[in-house]
Amino acid sequence: MSWEKIGKEDNLLTWKDKMGAEEYVYTTGVAGEEFFNGLKQKKIIGSRCPKCGKVYVPARLYCEDCFVKTNFIEVNEKAYIDSYTIIYKDDEGNKLEKPQIIALIRFGNTKGGLLAYVVEGEVEIGKEVEILEYKIPLIVRVK
Repeated sequence: MSWEKIGKEDNLLTWKDKMGAEEYVYTTGVAGEEFFNGLKQKKIIGSRCPKCGKVYVPARLYCEDCFVKTNFIEVNEKAYIDSYTIIYKDDEGNKLEKPQIIALIRFGNTKGGLLAYVVEGEVEIGKEVEILEYKIPLIVRVK
């Protein structure tokens, strides 16, 4: 395997070889583990900054603005559609039998959001959703 990566400013550098790895382990970290454990219990876990009061979804270990360690909380705010896209074709360009709708779901008075498949209801920005399945991505229905 060659590690040579020489290029010119106007040329794109490329890698034309295989890089092997025996094992790769990805950990979610403390905040991620708390968030995923919450999903198993059908809860949305976020984190609140004790200094500025901002609530983050999904949970983060530190406030992005204050750099203070946050506290984990259950988020009970209403979930709504912030934006969405409709997918008509699969990865290979074949037409899907039924279009898929993927939405960015936000929760009132929080910073951040989660992706979700919308399986029922008329999709519209700002409409409230009900979470049907707590997994990633969420499965939701428009109210």
